[in-house]
Amino acid sequence: MKALEADANKPAEKRKAEATALKDQGNQAFKKSNYTRAVELYTQGLERLKDFVVLYTNRAQAYNKLGKFTEAMEDCRTALQLEPNNVKALVHLGKAQQGLKDYEVAVTTYKEITKIDEKYESKVAGYIAEVNLAESAAKSDMEAERLLSEGDVKATGVHEIGLGDVTDSQAALTQQLPDDQQTTQSGSGQPSQQEPTQQPPPQLQPRPDYPQRSEAIIGSISGSQNPVIVGSNEVNIIYNKLSEGPETTGLQESGTFEDLQQEIIDNYEQTATTIPAHPTLQSRNVGIEEFFIPLNLRKNISGKTKSERLVTLLKQNIFLDEAQKIILKSVDDLFNQKIVKEIKILLYGGAGTGKTTLLVKVVNSCITLSSEPLLGRFDLVLWIKLRQMQSNSVLDAIFDQILPIDTKLDKTTVQRIIDGKQSRIALLLDGLDEIPSHVLQSKEGVYRVQDILHSRVLTKSFVLVTTRPHMMEYVLEGSNPYAVVETCGFRPQDRDQYIRLNLSDDSDMGEALISHLEDNANLKEMAVIPIISQMLCLVWKNEKSLPERITKLYEKFAVVLFKRCNKDMNDDQVMLNLMPIIDDLGRVALQGLLDSRGERLMFNETEFQDCPSCLAEGCRVGFVLRETFTSGLDVKVLVTFPHKSIQEYFAACHLVKLLQQDDENNFRHQLEQIGEGNVFAMEYLLRFCCGRSMQAAGLILDHIQEMQGDEMKLQRLARLILCESGSKELATKLVRPTRVECESNADLKSLSYYLKRVTPPLKNTGFYMHVRKQDLNLFREILLSDSMESAKMIFVHYMLSEEEKEDFSPLEKTIGVRKEERRAQLHIMFYIGEKSLFDMGPASHSFLRMQKKIMPSLSMIKVRPEEVVDVLQVLEECRFNYLYLHSINLHGQLRDVHILPAIGTLHLEKCRLVDDDVKDLISILPAGRGLIGLTLDDSAFSLDAVRALIGHLQGFPKLCRLGLHNIGLDAQLIRQVVSQGLPHLKETAEGDFRA
Repeated sequence: MKALEADANKPAEKRKAEATALKDQGNQAFKKSNYTRAVELYTQGLERLKDFVVLYTNRAQAYNKLGKFTEAMEDCRTALQLEPNNVKALVHLGKAQQGLKDYEVAVTTYKEITKIDEKYESKVAGYIAEVNLAESAAKSDMEAERLLSEGDVKATGVHEIGLGDVTDSQAALTQQLPDDQQTTQSGSGQPSQQEPTQQPPPQLQPRPDYPQRSEAIIGSISGSQNPVIVGSNEVNIIYNKLSEGPETTGLQESGTFEDLQQEIIDNYEQTATTIPAHPTLQSRNVGIEEFFIPLNLRKNISGKTKSERLVTLLKQNIFLDEAQKIILKSVDDLFNQKIVKEIKILLYGGAGTGKTTLLVKVVNSCITLSSEPLLGRFDLVLWIKLRQMQSNSVLDAIFDQILPIDTKLDKTTVQRIIDGKQSRIALLLDGLDEIPSHVLQSKEGVYRVQDILHSRVLTKSFVLVTTRPHMMEYVLEGSNPYAVVETCGFRPQDRDQYIRLNLSDDSDMGEALISHLEDNANLKEMAVIPIISQMLCLVWKNEKSLPERITKLYEKFAVVLFKRCNKDMNDDQVMLNLMPIIDDLGRVALQGLLDSRGERLMFNETEFQDCPSCLAEGCRVGFVLRETFTSGLDVKVLVTFPHKSIQEYFAACHLVKLLQQDDENNFRHQLEQIGEGNVFAMEYLLRFCCGRSMQAAGLILDHIQEMQGDEMKLQRLARLILCESGSKELATKLVRPTRVECESNADLKSLSYYLKRVTPPLKNTGFYMHVRKQDLNLFREILLSDSMESAKMIFVHYMLSEEEKEDFSPLEKTIGVRKEERRAQLHIMFYIGEKSLFDMGPASHSFLRMQKKIMPSLSMIKVRPEEVVDVLQVLEECRFNYLYLHSINLHGQLRDVHILPAIGTLHLEKCRLVDDDVKDLISILPAGRGLIGLTLDDSAFSLDAVRALIGHLQGFPKLCRLGLHNIGLDAQLIRQVVSQGLPHLKETAEGDFRA
């Protein structure tokens, strides 16, 4: 009999298995934001098993994502017929009713949930708050339409004011995974929902009674949560929603480490699995794992952040400060202690260089378990958005930003857990440059930000802090060492991949943009910055052309966004209606940047009460975003710009408008709030002002010249401002420099612009420039300027490419423009790094030809020893003014190097040299030649080896510097040997001897 029953049940079991498999496939499609496919799969599942309730709720959820609210309502009602107390069906039904703008009915539906169980009361309050927010926005629409009908200029063309951002914000708020782990309450024989088969490692193991969700979405957008436009921090909307995971979402126990760990994982499933595909189109989201674009990360070599390096030149010595860097190959390298060395990391980069998106990727790895270096070291990873902090307490921020509203954990318990597990905790402090100053300066709070940064609390915890460059000194002023890592945006190949992703609907257009960038070195350089690259894609798609100046780019970007939502307007109408909106939003933007308590990047809606229609239109177009988040039990609605640089552009537009209205006194008053303490933080604001008004540029340049502070940095800023203004006359306002440093393409561009306009030409100025192959056109322009004729020094650090094999012929041609009688002032240091690419054959011929025009130098850092030997053998006939080898294991390798008769200065640092290598070194440096400097720092020599070396160096009459620092001997003994053998050298610092 039992056998017959088993045979009879086989068809039913097969249907259950097939339906369950289709559900799982639908969940994966939902996870990838492919809602249409998810609906198809859930429908196929229902064809196998009609009473499978979870398929109805899952399909309703997908229908809501597609805006098919009527279909979603039908599925929810079917689910409620099968299970009258199905809470998730009520949640999705309320979402559908809200989508249909039936707000009162939606509220009534949500209230039905509390009748099932009062424990959901706080969650229901959050959903009702969403409905009220949407209804309020709808009323703003009606008001805008009324203004439109009455002829209000600011409302022209507004037909969905405010609704777009509310819908997107709500979508972010309610985004969740399908209910694939829901436990059925009926006894209808439908399949029970089990845990996913993948299990996390022990340190992140969820409680068995608290099933995991596998995805949710970032609560709200800023540019930097996006693989393609990156930079601005986000404010997450954090609710522990009924529609996510099992019906019973509350923790069954309280106060344990496992409870805290699970709630953190739950939050990251909401905030770190998907990202908006575009900063102004939040309704389309993509998976972080699928669309994350790797960033170009460079770590300063420990001890070399402010290294002193001697360059010996004709008649003088030049000392250069330069940070040596290594490339981090992946995000995981950030958490690999063998690579970063320290437990504290400072990740810095300019506007929109990808700092926050990188943290989203890091946090996501806590869920997907793809980062063993991260998960192997830490039990808890706490991601704190500093711009969102309401008080100077990271403990408060944990409750405000990470833990759910109805958490049963209290602050005392969480503090006890954190204190007890310091070494197993990673703190990710996102956006130090965006934290409100009054918050940072507050003396109240548990785990204050500055106490964490300066190792006064949680000293054993791992800390990763992100910031723009101007806040680096604040972090580094503490005694605890930091590993300093720079994000430089995209590598060229990743930038191109980003462009293809953003223009995937028209591959020809994407390839055309990539080709255009190849022909335009300035734009190509700008495009490695993710936010700039995002704008280039959008403007290119609409304009089929691109401006070079950053002000014009942002101007085009604003126009394109506005046109996209007002297609019926001609160009004149666009500008007539656009500028008042930018001006009104810019007034609030400027107030935030120049707030006496420190710059603010988030605003209450009340701050826009003088321009409600402009706020509504700005939200609809995408200039600003409404963001909802929780603080304690409060649900707050704030306004923010998609990225800080967009706020700075709007603020600059308003500031310039004051001049256009003959309000120069007010302009000067605002300008006076920018001083030595914040001028570099306001670089983009000032550049945007100068790009929009020559009058503003003149006043700003006067203001900068009056400042005290870092003269080199102020002069660099002044040149950038002059270049952005496009003015020839304003060049006279710049201080005539005695030393100029250029570290980027923008610096070279602004220097070229200045040199063409400065009169009379500069004399006796030293120029120190970092140049790459793509910068050669600018470098050529600089060399041809009149100021180069009387330059005191032109020192070029030429960085060999890491992306493609270097061809030196363009550099040869560029050097050739320099007059032969002036070439003595031109010195080029060729930098070969760990990943530099070039063919030795052609390179040697180029070196031989170039040395007839200049005296080249060569720097090799962290390359393989055999590569050093190969390079020196191939280049044995070349004369090098300076040969610099650093962090290369040359022990036993020098014997394979040919004689080096034509080197001015040889610098071997951290090359693992010992006594036997001294013999080989002596053999390749024949006495009587022109050696004038030798450095052997960080080696291991005996006193006899040093004596032998000093005896050999007596045969070099021009020797004027010797470096023997940290070679394993007492400094006094080294001093005695050197003074006896080379009495003309005097010790200027320990181990450093100079004539």
